[in-house]
Amino acid sequence: MQEDSANAKTVVDNTLTDGATLADDRTPIVGSLPVLPRGVATTLRTTVLPRISVIEKATPTVGGDPKPRYALAHQLGQGGVGDVIKAHDNDIERPVAIKRIRADAKSHATVMRFAEEVRTIGNLEHPNIVPIHDVGLDENGEYYFVMKYVHGETLESVIEKLREGNADYHARYGFERRVEIMVGILEAIAFAHANGVIHRDIKPANIMIGPYGEVMVMDWGLARKIKGDEPVQPLAQTLLEGTVPKRRLFETQVGTLLGTPAYMSPEQARGEKLTEKSDIYSLCMTFYELLTLTHPFESKTTLETMLAAVMTQHVPHAYEAGSATQPMVPADLSWFTQDGLQKDPALRFASVDDMVTRLRDRAEGVIPVQCRVTFMMMQVGKVRRAFAVRPFQSAVIVSVLVLWMLATTVYSVLRVLRG
Repeated sequence: MQEDSANAKTVVDNTLTDGATLADDRTPIVGSLPVLPRGVATTLRTTVLPRISVIEKATPTVGGDPKPRYALAHQLGQGGVGDVIKAHDNDIERPVAIKRIRADAKSHATVMRFAEEVRTIGNLEHPNIVPIHDVGLDENGEYYFVMKYVHGETLESVIEKLREGNADYHARYGFERRVEIMVGILEAIAFAHANGVIHRDIKPANIMIGPYGEVMVMDWGLARKIKGDEPVQPLAQTLLEGTVPKRRLFETQVGTLLGTPAYMSPEQARGEKLTEKSDIYSLCMTFYELLTLTHPFESKTTLETMLAAVMTQHVPHAYEAGSATQPMVPADLSWFTQDGLQKDPALRFASVDDMVTRLRDRAEGVIPVQCRVTFMMMQVGKVRRAFAVRPFQSAVIVSVLVLWMLATTVYSVLRVLRG
């Protein structure tokens, strides 16, 4: 099922009204929404492609009555300001997903953010980013855009089934497969960063896994350009008060506080200007949960305690997170997440490209030494690479070493026996 913004249940700040500012832009929005030409708002999009029809044994004819271009099926999800609906494209004959602004959330701010989402996704053509097919106005004059319908399930759903101990999912999603999924996510975000865009809401619920292994980064509604002036926002301490359902801390916030509390970076929680380093933190928090099947701050039940943990509480090593349904997380992957979850952005990976390189090098046995375990893994990697490059010579050397060790052992035993 295709989702929109954290399993489709987003908390909305009701102060974001027509007179408000864009959620992350303190420049007031003045004027009114575009005035549409007469008749445009009530024009229903119809099919345009001809069809071949055959009635009994008559000669085939080309024609056909126009039908509505998109036939709505059912709602896939609901976000902070929009709904995502599954529909059928009657012209191309394929399923699509349509996102539109909810009537109760329509405002200057939401329309402008909606338009920016369309332009952002439309300019990020990448195999791991959901593409936009069309944009328009429905018969009621409401804005919408049409996306590829992504078959599969969210990474959040995959993690939940792994957490439950589903044997089939554990067979399909071992640690190496999880690394492959992470590389796909990283490549999408690296492409966005190279094009000057940060996502700002990376989390398992915004990642789709297709039936053939496809990895797709969804929901770019909070994305923005990296360059340019971005005013600092005050911390939203009153957005959620008291103890709340845990799921709400894992859902996108739209309004004074932007993002998902459980996955946002410390600087995002403080309302500071964001860079690519913020996405790096969110990526590693997502990977941490995919590896360990748990969130390090899942015990937090208030916005205040969650944000405090994000800003100050150290994230334990992934290999320290015990699980009754899987083996211990490999040490090198644990260190990988640690390198991206540093509270100080300067101490994180320099770029998402560096993260991709590190995981690709890992597949070749090149592992940075950060503890005794990673030292041993690095040595094993060297032997593997040696066998791959010079298999005969390596086999000879290993054989000589084994014989030498065997001879040494036999000699020592004989000395002991002769007393």
